[in-house]
Amino acid sequence: MNKITISSLVLISTLFGACQFNKSVNTDFQTGAYYRANGISCDEVAIEVNGKNVSRNEFVFGEKVTLVFKNVTGFKKSQGKKHPKISMFVIKNEKDTVLNKGNLLKGLNNGIAFEPLDLRADFIAALPNKNNEKYKALVVIKDRKGDGDFKYKLPFTITDNSLLTITNNDIKYSNIYLWNETLKQPVIGPRINVKESYVLILDGIEGLLPIKNKVFPVFSIALVDNLNNKIISNPNLLSAYVKTGVNPDDLKVQLTSKLSFSEGTINNPCTLTVKLKDTNSPKAILITTQLEIK
Repeated sequence: MNKITISSLVLISTLFGACQFNKSVNTDFQTGAYYRANGISCDEVAIEVNGKNVSRNEFVFGEKVTLVFKNVTGFKKSQGKKHPKISMFVIKNEKDTVLNKGNLLKGLNNGIAFEPLDLRADFIAALPNKNNEKYKALVVIKDRKGDGDFKYKLPFTITDNSLLTITNNDIKYSNIYLWNETLKQPVIGPRINVKESYVLILDGIEGLLPIKNKVFPVFSIALVDNLNNKIISNPNLLSAYVKTGVNPDDLKVQLTSKLSFSEGTINNPCTLTVKLKDTNSPKAILITTQLEIK
C-alpha cells in the first residue's frame, strides 16, 4: 500500500468515425496535451476521470484518470492481426519517473484482431502535491511489425482531496487520505460500502518532540452515526507504546487506522474523528469528515 500509483491498460472495441491523420502534430490548448502521429493514428484522444469525459489537466488526489485512444489505425497486419506495443510513463518535475510501464500489452504476443481498436491507459492520481509538483503523462504506441508510432503527452497537476478536513498544529506530514483496501484505491467521495474495508493513512509524520530518541503519540479514532451511536471507538490505537514510545522513523513511513463495519442499521450521515497528538507537546493533527455508509 506504500506504492499506490497504479497503471493498467484495457482494450475495448466500439464504433467511431473514420477520420484519420497518419502524419500530424496537434496541441490541445485547453489541457496542454500534445500528440505526434507518425504512421499510427487515432480519431481522438479523450480524458476520462472516474468514468466521465473531462477537459482538464488538474486532478484530485486519488482520482482515476483514463486516456482513451479511439480507433487506433496504421498497424501492419500479420495474418489479419495487429501487433501494437504501448508504453506509459509518468514524470515528476521533468526529471523523476514515478511510473514506468515499458509494454502494457506484453501478454498479447499473438496480436489483436479488434476492428475498430480503442486503447485505454489509466493511472490513479495518488501522487505527492505538497510542493506544487508538476507531472507529465507520456504514452507511446508503436507497431511491433512496422515503423509507425504515436506519442502523446499530458501535463497535469494534483490538488488535495477535499473529503477530509485536516487541522494541523505543527506536525509535518506528506499525505493523509482514506484508502479503500478492498478496491485498492483512495476514497474520493463520502459514500462508503459497508462490505468493503478501509484504512486511514498518514504518510511522512514528523515533528513530535523526542524524549531519549523516542516519541510518545496518542492516536485516537471515533466514528459515530447521526444519533451519536458509536460504530468505531478507540481512545489510543498506540496504547501498546505508551511506556516504551515509538521510533520517530517508523512514523515517517506510515501510520494507519483500519475501518471495517458490520451490517446493520446505521443512521447516516456518520462523523469520523481521528486525532494524532504528542504527549510531550501541544502538537496535534485533527482529521474529520462525514461519511454515508451504505
